[in-house]
Amino acid sequence: MQSSLIAPDGAPLPARPATITAHTHLRASRVTKSFGEGAVLADISVTARAGDCLAIIGDNGVGKSTLLRVLAGALPADEGEVTCTTTRSLVDQELVAPPGTTVGDLLEAALAPSREAIAVLERATSQDVRDGDEVEAALAQVDAIDAWNAERRLTADLLQSGVAQPAETLLEALSPGQRYRLRLACAMHVPGGAVFLDEPSNHLDDVSLDRLARRIADHDGIVILVSHDRWLLGRVATSFLDLDPGSEDGPRAFRGTFAELRAERSRARARWRDAYDANLVETERLEDELARARSATPDAWRPEKGTGRHQRASRAGGGVRMLNRRLDEVRDARPPVPPEPLRFELPRLEAAADTLITATDLELRGRVRQPAGEPLVLGPGGRLLMTGANGAGKSSLLALLAGATTPDAGSVVRDEAARIGWLRQEPVLPPRASALDHLAPLDDEDVLRERLLRTGLLTERDLDRPLGVLSVGQRQRVAIAEVLLRRPSVLLLDEPTNHLSVTLVDELGEALLTTPAAVVLVTHDRALREATAAWPQLELEPAAP
Repeated sequence: MQSSLIAPDGAPLPARPATITAHTHLRASRVTKSFGEGAVLADISVTARAGDCLAIIGDNGVGKSTLLRVLAGALPADEGEVTCTTTRSLVDQELVAPPGTTVGDLLEAALAPSREAIAVLERATSQDVRDGDEVEAALAQVDAIDAWNAERRLTADLLQSGVAQPAETLLEALSPGQRYRLRLACAMHVPGGAVFLDEPSNHLDDVSLDRLARRIADHDGIVILVSHDRWLLGRVATSFLDLDPGSEDGPRAFRGTFAELRAERSRARARWRDAYDANLVETERLEDELARARSATPDAWRPEKGTGRHQRASRAGGGVRMLNRRLDEVRDARPPVPPEPLRFELPRLEAAADTLITATDLELRGRVRQPAGEPLVLGPGGRLLMTGANGAGKSSLLALLAGATTPDAGSVVRDEAARIGWLRQEPVLPPRASALDHLAPLDDEDVLRERLLRTGLLTERDLDRPLGVLSVGQRQRVAIAEVLLRRPSVLLLDEPTNHLSVTLVDELGEALLTTPAAVVLVTHDRALREATAAWPQLELEPAAP
């Protein structure tokens, strides 16, 4: 691909209505998917049509990303069927691309459907004896996705997104935010298409997130997204598929606002718990009544040891038989035990020095420059919210504070008693090791298991599973646990809410407000930023090359 594809070659094109919009739909029927450890998805059905923004929500590990990939056609279902009447574009949480992949490679892949549609039309119209139906169908597809203007439209999207790069630029040279914006532009440039977004807000700054919300709202096809971002869900979602076990009925479809959904989820969980508790009370009442009835049975009758309950009851009076039947009915009707959601508990963190970190005039050439004359001083309970656009160097400054990178200029002084806990934006974990294996140096296995469970970040089952089979959100939980279990006195947190469930995001935010440890926070999560709005802020500008 030539770099001219992404040169500024004119104003954005006006949107053309997709001729298939009125009939665009996606339908999944009774989808099941397993990965050798039992079903991740079981009997899932969902429908979306043009203009819908369907949000798939639920706790980490319930199968949100798996379902998204099945709906997008990137992963086959074991059972069930998925049909879609338009093009499908998937943007995964993580960019999986071999080293050396360039911007041009990504753009070529994005333009492939449009180029193929034009090629099909050219083949149909070049035949000696043309098939009118074939030509008409090919032309309809070209018009539906506006294939003639795909390259210009993608160029305009790249320019508006601020990620226009020479085609030969390596993807690994871009920041996570730049890579994600590039992929979003590639996915959303097709009018009338079905777009599948996995945690799209994780790496976006405010300007990019606002633009994404507008693009989703204006998209005349289908958008299906997985997100923990409360602001984005409240802004764009028109319907929801809730995969959390919040009711005994399993996954539920819901049309309404995100606030209405959260209220309904609470009511559904309360109804489930009430029904279960009421069944236990009724069971206990009937058991007591049955015991009294049996005690009133004439002494001449005594059931033989090992006699079945129905056989014994048949020897008893009619009242005992009736109570036995009623007790069986109540037990059979008992709902499943309501699952107890994980509850995050921040380990006790203590600061042991009056001044933990002092940073002055730090610079990493081409990546970040600390504002001159604004020394960063952190003591116990200190707080700092670091802000700035994608590429401003927030992650780089955290690496300097953590001592993982040596500055080109300036200085960092860390008290010898300070224990630094640094959560990277994209933590790397060994895929074949379990959480217990990976964290084994921290404590004895039994103590470590107890400490991990006490955080509320992981279930008992997840402690022994290979990290490579856990969801991205579950791996993020392991990375957070690793930082916290070291009992740091300084927390350097780079997008800590990325990939986490909505409930855990809420609880993590509350814990950060009260911990005695010092906290430096980088986040694009608007709800978390609102909760920390009173913190001192350091705004970074992109460093000069």
